[in-house]
Amino acid sequence: MSYQDLDIRPFYTFPATLRGALKVVPYFQVLIYLPFLLQGFEVSAFAVSVAGHLLLYPLFFRVFWCKGYGAAPLVLVMALLAFAVSAYSLSGIVFFAFAAAACAACRNNRQSYILLLGVNGLYLLAAYVFAHSIYIVLVALFFTGINGLSFNYQLGKYYADRLIKQSQEEVSALATIAERERIARDLHDLLGNSLTSVTLKAELAERLVDLDPHLARQHLKEIQEISRLALSQVREAVADYKKNTFENELSNARVVLESKDIELIHDISPLDIDPPTDAALAMILREATTNMLRHSDATSCRVTLKSQVGQLVLSICDNGRPIPEPSMGNGLKGMAERCHALGGVFNVSFLTGCNITATFPTTSAGLGGQV
Repeated sequence: MSYQDLDIRPFYTFPATLRGALKVVPYFQVLIYLPFLLQGFEVSAFAVSVAGHLLLYPLFFRVFWCKGYGAAPLVLVMALLAFAVSAYSLSGIVFFAFAAAACAACRNNRQSYILLLGVNGLYLLAAYVFAHSIYIVLVALFFTGINGLSFNYQLGKYYADRLIKQSQEEVSALATIAERERIARDLHDLLGNSLTSVTLKAELAERLVDLDPHLARQHLKEIQEISRLALSQVREAVADYKKNTFENELSNARVVLESKDIELIHDISPLDIDPPTDAALAMILREATTNMLRHSDATSCRVTLKSQVGQLVLSICDNGRPIPEPSMGNGLKGMAERCHALGGVFNVSFLTGCNITATFPTTSAGLGGQV
C-alpha cells in the first residue's frame, strides 16, 4: 500500500453522517479543562499532558468511525492513556472524560453504558493507585459521567431526528410520485381518446379533400369541436389541481403542527361541501394554524367539522395560553370576513387557549348529507 492509498481522514475528522451531531464537540470539551488550568504544572507533567493530547485527539476522532463493540478497543486505549497520564498530572481526568464520551460511538445505549462503566471503573482504580482525594474523585466521576451520558444522548437525539426527517422526506416523495401518477392518468383519460379521434379524422379528411371536399370540411369541423372540448376538459382539470380544499389543508396542518410538537386531534364528518365553502373552511384552518404557530404555546389542537341542524360547524381549539383582552388581528378578521361572506357566523374566544367556531348555513354550505 502506497502513502497515497493511506486514508488518514478518520484521525482528524468525524464521519460525514455524524458531523451534524458532533459539530460542537471541540468547543464543549474546552470547558473540562477549566478546573485544571488553575493548578500548577511541573514541566514533566505538562510535557506528558501535551504528548498525551497528540495521541488522544486522533483516537477520539477515529473511534467514531467504529460501531458497536468495534469501538471498545479504541476506548480501552484511550482509558489506558488516561491512566498513564494520571500518574503525572490531574489532567488525566480530562483524558478519562474523553474516553467516556467515546463510549457513545457504539450507537447502542446498552453497549455504551457498559463501556462507560468500564471507563469509570478504570478511573476509580487510577484514583486508588495515585491517591486522589475524595473531592477529586467526585469531580472526575461527574465529568466522566456527564460527558458520557451527554454524548450518548446527543447522538441518540441526532439519529432520532434524522430518522424523522428521512421519514417525512419519504412520505413527501411518495406523495409527489402518487400525485404525478394521478395527473398522468387524468391527462391520459382526458386527451388519449380526443387526440386519437383528432388523428383519425385528420387522416380521413386528408384522403377526402379531393374526393369529397364537403365531407372533408365536415370532418375538419368535428376536429375543431373535439379540440375545443379537450381544451375545456384540460382547463377544468388544471383548476381542480390548483383548488385548495379543507382535506388538503388538514393534512398540511397535521405535518406543520407535529413538526412543532403540537398534537393534532380531528373529528371530521364525511360531508358533501360546495367549493366556495370548502375553500373558506380551508383558509380558516390555515389562518388558525398560522396563528397557533406564531402566538400560542399550545401542545394540543382539536379540529372538528360536523353537520348540525341546518348548519355546518367548524371548531378549532388549542390548549395555549389564555389572553384576557385579545385583539382582532388581520388573520382573525380575514377568517370572519370569509365566514360572513357566505352568510355564516364567526366566534373566537381566548379564555382557555384559542377557540374558533365558524358556522355556515346549510343552504350556503350546499350539504348533501353524510356519505
